[in-house]
Order: sequence, then C-alpha cells, then structure tokens
Amino acid sequence: MGESNTNLKLRVIPVILVHNMQIVKSRGFSDYRVVGNLEQTIEVFNRRKVDEIIVLDIGASKGNLGVNLNILKLISRNTLMPLSYGGGITSLKDIERCLSSGCDKVIINCQAFSNRKLIKDAVDAFGSQAIVASVDYKLVDKEYKIYNHVEHDVHQSNFVDYINNILSAGVGELVLSSVDADGKLSGYDIGILDCLPEMNIPILINGGCGAPIHMKNAFKNKISGCCAGSIFYFTEYGYRDIKEYLTSNNVRVRIG
Repeated sequence: MGESNTNLKLRVIPVILVHNMQIVKSRGFSDYRVVGNLEQTIEVFNRRKVDEIIVLDIGASKGNLGVNLNILKLISRNTLMPLSYGGGITSLKDIERCLSSGCDKVIINCQAFSNRKLIKDAVDAFGSQAIVASVDYKLVDKEYKIYNHVEHDVHQSNFVDYINNILSAGVGELVLSSVDADGKLSGYDIGILDCLPEMNIPILINGGCGAPIHMKNAFKNKISGCCAGSIFYFTEYGYRDIKEYLTSNNVRVRIG
C-alpha cells in the first residue's frame, strides 16, 4: 500500500447518507433508520468546522433516479466545508452539474461495475483531484469481495484486480467501506489495508467507528482519513471530542 504525505493533516470526515431528503443510518448496508434532518445536520457540522463532509444519496442509485440537484443546492447554500458527493452519477454531464453546484469532489461507486470508462473520462475532463472512487466490500469465506450495494450482492472479480483497474483510471482518492462493520460501532476493519496493492493516492476508511480510539487505531496505518457516521448519532462523542482525543494521542489532525 502506498504511503500518504506525512506533511498533511489527517482528516476526520462525517458521512451523511440521504434517502428521500432525510438522513438515514444503516447496519450492514440494510436496516435503514431515519436519524436526522439534512439541513439542520449540515448546519451543525458547519459550526463544528469539520475537515470536510461526504454526502451519499443512496436512494438515487438504488432507484436509478439520477443526481438530486436539490440536495446539492441545499448543502452548498449552507456550508463552507469541502464537500464530496455521490449518488446517481452516470455521466460526465452529471459530474459537471455536481461540480458546478458546489461539490469539490464527486464519488463514483456503482458505475465502476458497468461503466469503468466513465471514471477515466471523468479524470481526463475534470482532473483526478475531483474524482473519488468508492469501493464497498465484505468478507466471504475469509476472502474480501467487492459488494454491489444496488444489487445487494458480491462481485466475483478479484479484489486486488478490481482496485488496480480503478487506480489505472487515475482517480485521486479511494474510499473503502466495510459492509460487515457498517453501523456496528465496534471499530474499523483494519485488515483490509493489508490487502491493498501499492498506491500513491489518499485512502479513506469507512464503517464501524464507535469511539475515538477506533480512529486512533486506524491512523496507525497509512491512511489519510477516517470516515464515520454512527458515532455522531448514537454516541456521546462530538466532533471536537474526537479531534482533541486524537491530538492528545499524537495523531496529526487539524483543530479548528
């Protein structure tokens, strides 16, 4: 696995899942529960001066609904945070709309299965800094498999080959989300990091964070950021609590 730039601050990134304009949380990529109001939650994170935020419209991909520009307009109107957005993106036009509506980066997941050329074309058109690849995965018979969250099934391609194909398209960042750890609050799946091929782009890990120590343990590895959702809704830890804990444990994060 590639090494992140040691001069850069490590990031703590809230992840917001949106369905029908409401914030939801899942457990194992199912059992979705409404946990908040989108506009109010964005405002809270804005006041907390979070490093950046990821917003995923899970309803757009599952329902083949396309990009919901109303979500982007609402968020961009109320936030100064760097924003990455995913959901319903199927074309270069979709990406252009997202970037022109306030997104700093777009996240591509499902299209990597059926239209991998879109990733390369997007990098060529908008630059690698604007294109993030998101990979969902789970353990099947002690082997990591790519998971398709729209079809609720595992992909039979080799895990490392799949990652290498995405990297060859020139993406600027990679988000790894564990289906097994999702919503469990029991810690990140650190083992996945040992299975990655060599790379020189930022890696973000997602799924399972329930306490600041889980981020501390994850940051012992060569990653650039920890993504989290449930910790902000179902625990006593606030964003500043997490940052102060990490700082006190010599993790290089920004204190806003």
